[in-house]
Amino acid sequence: MERSKLNQLQFLIIIILAILSIQVWTGDYINLFSLFPIGPVNFSLNGLFQALQVAGFFPVYHASEGILLFAFSFLVLIFALKTKKKGIVIISIIGSSAVISATIGGMFFVFSGFLENGYSMQMGGSFIGAYASYFLVLFLTKRM
Repeated sequence: MERSKLNQLQFLIIIILAILSIQVWTGDYINLFSLFPIGPVNFSLNGLFQALQVAGFFPVYHASEGILLFAFSFLVLIFALKTKKKGIVIISIIGSSAVISATIGGMFFVFSGFLENGYSMQMGGSFIGAYASYFLVLFLTKRM
Protein backbone atom coordinates (compact mmCIF):
# COMPACT_ATOMS: atom_id res chain seq x y z
CA MET A 1 0.00 0.00 0.00
CA GLU A 2 1.36 3.39 -0.88
CA ARG A 3 2.37 5.68 1.95
CA SER A 4 -0.30 8.36 1.26
CA LYS A 5 -3.11 5.80 1.54
CA LEU A 6 -1.59 4.47 4.75
CA ASN A 7 -1.40 8.03 6.11
CA GLN A 8 -5.09 8.51 5.25
CA LEU A 9 -5.98 5.33 7.12
CA GLN A 10 -3.97 6.46 10.14
CA PHE A 11 -5.62 9.89 10.03
CA LEU A 12 -9.10 8.29 9.92
CA ILE A 13 -8.20 6.10 12.88
CA ILE A 14 -7.03 9.11 14.89
CA ILE A 15 -10.31 10.88 14.08
CA ILE A 16 -12.37 7.86 15.11
CA LEU A 17 -10.38 7.51 18.36
CA ALA A 18 -10.93 11.20 19.13
CA ILE A 19 -14.68 10.90 18.48
CA LEU A 20 -14.83 7.73 20.59
CA SER A 21 -13.07 9.58 23.43
CA ILE A 22 -15.66 12.36 23.32
CA GLN A 23 -18.46 9.83 22.86
CA VAL A 24 -17.65 8.01 26.11
CA TRP A 25 -17.66 11.29 28.06
CA THR A 26 -21.01 12.40 26.67
CA GLY A 27 -22.39 8.92 27.31
CA ASP A 28 -21.27 9.02 30.93
CA TYR A 29 -22.72 12.52 31.34
CA ILE A 30 -26.05 11.36 29.91
CA ASN A 31 -26.05 8.26 32.10
CA LEU A 32 -25.46 10.31 35.27
CA PHE A 33 -27.25 13.61 34.71
CA SER A 34 -29.89 13.39 31.96
CA LEU A 35 -33.57 13.22 32.74
CA PHE A 36 -35.24 10.94 30.26
CA PRO A 37 -38.85 11.20 29.14
CA ILE A 38 -41.18 8.72 30.80
CA GLY A 39 -43.31 6.52 28.66
CA PRO A 40 -43.15 4.48 25.52
CA VAL A 41 -41.19 5.55 22.46
CA ASN A 42 -42.62 5.04 19.01
CA PHE A 43 -40.48 2.32 17.38
CA SER A 44 -39.53 4.43 14.36
CA LEU A 45 -36.85 6.85 13.25
CA ASN A 46 -39.19 9.73 14.07
CA GLY A 47 -39.84 8.26 17.54
CA LEU A 48 -36.10 7.92 18.08
CA PHE A 49 -35.47 11.59 17.22
CA GLN A 50 -38.42 12.81 19.29
CA ALA A 51 -37.27 10.88 22.37
CA LEU A 52 -33.72 12.20 22.02
CA GLN A 53 -34.99 15.74 21.55
CA VAL A 54 -37.10 15.57 24.70
CA ALA A 55 -34.11 14.22 26.64
CA GLY A 56 -32.08 17.34 25.77
CA PHE A 57 -28.91 18.51 24.07
CA PHE A 58 -26.42 15.86 25.19
CA PRO A 59 -28.42 12.83 24.04
CA VAL A 60 -28.90 14.46 20.62
CA TYR A 61 -25.19 15.32 20.48
CA HIS A 62 -24.28 11.79 21.60
CA ALA A 63 -26.46 10.28 18.87
CA SER A 64 -24.87 12.60 16.29
CA GLU A 65 -21.43 11.40 17.36
CA GLY A 66 -22.69 7.86 16.94
CA ILE A 67 -23.74 8.56 13.36
CA LEU A 68 -20.27 9.97 12.63
CA LEU A 69 -18.62 6.93 14.21
CA PHE A 70 -20.82 4.63 12.15
CA ALA A 71 -19.74 6.36 8.92
CA PHE A 72 -16.06 6.58 9.87
CA SER A 73 -15.94 2.92 10.89
CA PHE A 74 -16.87 1.94 7.35
CA LEU A 75 -14.31 4.33 5.88
CA VAL A 76 -11.63 2.77 8.08
CA LEU A 77 -12.77 -0.67 6.96
CA ILE A 78 -12.54 0.31 3.27
CA PHE A 79 -9.01 1.66 3.74
CA ALA A 80 -8.05 -1.38 5.80
CA LEU A 81 -9.18 -3.69 3.01
CA LYS A 82 -6.85 -1.84 0.65
CA THR A 83 -3.85 -2.68 2.84
CA LYS A 84 -4.36 -6.37 2.08
CA LYS A 85 -2.94 -7.11 5.54
CA LYS A 86 -5.05 -9.81 7.18
CA GLY A 87 -4.50 -8.57 10.77
CA ILE A 88 -5.47 -5.00 9.94
CA VAL A 89 -8.56 -6.13 8.04
CA ILE A 90 -9.74 -8.52 10.79
CA ILE A 91 -9.28 -5.98 13.58
CA SER A 92 -11.00 -3.29 11.49
CA ILE A 93 -13.95 -5.64 11.02
CA ILE A 94 -14.05 -6.18 14.79
CA GLY A 95 -13.93 -2.39 15.34
CA SER A 96 -16.74 -1.79 12.85
CA SER A 97 -18.78 -4.59 14.42
CA ALA A 98 -18.32 -2.99 17.84
CA VAL A 99 -19.52 0.38 16.49
CA ILE A 100 -22.55 -1.33 14.92
CA SER A 101 -23.26 -3.11 18.22
CA ALA A 102 -23.07 0.19 20.13
CA THR A 103 -25.39 1.82 17.58
CA ILE A 104 -27.95 -0.95 17.91
CA GLY A 105 -27.69 -0.85 21.72
CA GLY A 106 -28.22 2.90 21.71
CA MET A 107 -31.24 2.75 19.44
CA PHE A 108 -32.88 0.00 21.46
CA PHE A 109 -32.11 1.84 24.71
CA VAL A 110 -34.02 4.84 23.38
CA PHE A 111 -36.83 2.64 22.01
CA SER A 112 -37.16 1.01 25.44
CA GLY A 113 -38.05 4.42 26.83
CA PHE A 114 -34.55 4.65 28.40
CA LEU A 115 -35.47 1.81 30.78
CA GLU A 116 -33.55 -1.26 29.57
CA ASN A 117 -30.09 -0.71 31.06
CA GLY A 118 -28.74 -3.81 29.32
CA TYR A 119 -28.77 -1.83 26.09
CA SER A 120 -26.84 0.96 27.80
CA MET A 121 -24.36 -1.65 28.96
CA GLN A 122 -24.13 -2.94 25.38
CA MET A 123 -23.08 0.56 24.28
CA GLY A 124 -20.37 0.72 26.95
CA GLY A 125 -18.98 -2.73 26.25
CA SER A 126 -19.01 -2.11 22.52
CA PHE A 127 -17.17 1.17 23.07
CA ILE A 128 -14.35 -0.72 24.78
CA GLY A 129 -14.17 -3.17 21.89
CA ALA A 130 -14.10 -0.41 19.29
CA TYR A 131 -11.53 1.66 21.18
CA ALA A 132 -9.19 -1.30 21.64
CA SER A 133 -9.62 -2.42 18.04
CA TYR A 134 -8.82 0.95 16.54
CA PHE A 135 -5.76 1.37 18.75
CA LEU A 136 -4.57 -2.03 17.54
CA VAL A 137 -5.14 -1.04 13.91
CA LEU A 138 -3.19 2.18 14.48
CA PHE A 139 -0.37 0.20 16.07
CA LEU A 140 -0.24 -2.25 13.16
CA THR A 141 -0.23 0.52 10.56
CA LYS A 142 2.68 2.23 12.32
CA ARG A 143 4.69 -0.96 11.88
CA MET A 144 4.19 -1.01 8.08
